[in-house]
Amino acid sequence: MRLSLTAPLLLAASLFLTGCAALTPPVSAPTPNPARIDLLADRLTVHFTDGSRCSADIAAVPEGRLPACAVPMTYAVEIRRKIHVPAAAGLIEPYATVRLTRISDGRVFDWVTPEGGDGHRPVNYGHQPG
Repeated sequence: MRLSLTAPLLLAASLFLTGCAALTPPVSAPTPNPARIDLLADRLTVHFTDGSRCSADIAAVPEGRLPACAVPMTYAVEIRRKIHVPAAAGLIEPYATVRLTRISDGRVFDWVTPEGGDGHRPVNYGHQPG
């Protein structure tokens, strides 16, 4: 009976690689950033880069913490000019500034509504306060 050295070598190599993988720290997904916001009919909705979204009733609370949000964030909305046609409030964004602050690292994301005329708002990567 002939013994093959291939099987023990493959077993040793797979055990070694399994041990190395166990020592490697897990790679965590990056914290999602706000990708865009909607400010319609007294409701702020924040859409994140991971596809999740959170909303707040800004008529009741114009600044505070986004409720039930997977990414803990605070918000502050300052309406500079409301929509003059009440029926259009659900279709047209008011002139406003919105500041979102990620609680975990203090990163600030500033927005201005409505969107710019060219249809392409620059990417908002956020900044550290200061």
